[in-house]
Formats: sequence, C-alpha cells, structure tokens
Amino acid sequence: MKCDVCGKEVYLPFKCKYCGGTFCSEHRLPEKHNCIGFKNDKYWNVPVKVKKEKKPKLKPIAKIPDFPKPKTIAAYGYNNLIMALCTILFFISIIARGPIIKYLAFNPITFIIMPWQIITSIFLHVDFNHFLVNMIVLLFFGTELERRVGSSKYLRIFLLSGLTGNVAYLVYAYATSNLYPALGASAAIFGVMGTLAIIAPEIRVLLFFILPLRIRDAIILFALFDVVGAILMADNVAHVAHLAGLVVGLYYGRRLKRLRYYGY
Repeated sequence: MKCDVCGKEVYLPFKCKYCGGTFCSEHRLPEKHNCIGFKNDKYWNVPVKVKKEKKPKLKPIAKIPDFPKPKTIAAYGYNNLIMALCTILFFISIIARGPIIKYLAFNPITFIIMPWQIITSIFLHVDFNHFLVNMIVLLFFGTELERRVGSSKYLRIFLLSGLTGNVAYLVYAYATSNLYPALGASAAIFGVMGTLAIIAPEIRVLLFFILPLRIRDAIILFALFDVVGAILMADNVAHVAHLAGLVVGLYYGRRLKRLRYYGY
C-alpha cells in the first residue's frame, strides 16, 4: 500500500483513526499529514490552560547590624583630653613635685639631655591658682576654638603656640642668664585666644570675671601687660613665652580667615 502523503510503498501501513487514511511511518502522526479529523475532534482540540508556577517568595535576608566603630582619640575632643592630662599631671605633681619638675618642666640647662621637656612642660602648672585659671580659660575658649576650626587644627594651634613659647623662653633665658625652669600652658592658651580674636572678634571676655570686654581688647591688654612685664618686672612669669604664643595664634587666625574668605 502507498502512503497518502508521499506515495511511498509500505508493507505495514499506519491507518489514522481520525481521518481513515493510510500513511508511512514518517507521516503517521496527525500533525504530520495535516489530519482534518484530528482538528475537528472536540475531545482532542480543547485549549489547555497552563498554570504558571508561582515563584517562591524569598524571605528577606536579615540585615546585619552595624557595629559601632571604635572611637578615635579625636572623638573625645582634644581640648578635653588636654584638660584631663593637665589635671592628672597636676595631682601627680602634688605627690611627687621634685621628680615632675626635674624631668618634665622645661629647664634651659637640662633641655639638651631631656628634649621631651619642651612638650611635657606645656601640661604642667606651678600651683593651684595657675592650674585653675588656665583650665577655666581652656574650658570656655579652647572648647569654642575647637568647635569652630576642628580638632586637628585646634591641636596644631595649641601645641605650636606652646612650643614656640618655650623656644622664645629658651632664647630669653640665655640672653638674660635667668636659667630657671618654666612650666605651664599659658603660651598655648595665648595662642588659642589670639586665634579666636581674629576669627571670632564678636566674643566677649569677662576680665577678672567682672569687666566685659571684646576679646580683641582683652588680648591687647594682656599683650601690653606681658611687654611691660618682660621689660620691667623681675618676676617668675615667662612673659616672653606668652607673647610668642600669642603671635602664633594671631598668625593662625589670619591664615584661617584668609582660607575662609579667599581660599588661600
């Protein structure tokens, strides 16, 4: 028998149950010979609804909590750390004043063999009144300057003012043969107030906690007092160191002001 589609002779033909035709193995399926009966069969030609598989909802991954970063030293405020260091050293000096003065105070004679004194002496004080006044000034003016210029710039101003004050005192001590040890944060504090006088002239100062003055006027009075003291007074106050620290503060104030308004 022949295939109804291709005419091929077949010995075992396939008979389609839908249309009754005879086909070879290649055309035996209804779709291969375009079977009309299959297309009209109501049982087979039923549209099939394919159910779409729902994608499983993924549970949100639990967010890993952000662990707090360890605080750096600057996070506590350098002014606060300076005040804490001054306080600790002051109370240690009450117990062991001799060793503190010998090894940490700035001594023009022993400075060569103990060079760290040029820094450590900045955080020491002669007596309680000296310590108390400096800490009060740092509490108000040091905190304000650090808030305005940032911790790193504040630390730079404080240390550079103190170091410059000690260098000026070293020159003055050998020039006048008054080779006495020096200690105190006054030169650094003058630098702090000098910077504030330039960048924040609106600040008011209570001179002797009574007389209100603009910070610039107060700085002028302090500078005049130290000039007179350095020339005429034979006291144990390092007036030259105060003036040197003030010069550094005024310089930094002018520099910061130029950066703010002119960008250089």
